[in-house]
Amino acid sequence: MGHYSTGIIIILVLAALTVVEFYVALATHSAVFLLLIAALKAILVIWFFMHVKRLWSAEGGH
Repeated sequence: MGHYSTGIIIILVLAALTVVEFYVALATHSAVFLLLIAALKAILVIWFFMHVKRLWSAEGGH
């Protein structure tokens, strides 16, 4: 899978999670669920868009 297609999939997942977050906020007034969704979104952004996953990969694959 190419870098662009992975980025597009992650953006679509983040958009879907934002919609879920909106409806969770309307249906339940629980901050716990909202914090879990927000943490999942933050992990996705950090892992894929800030390239943290490359910190633990083997060197030389520039």
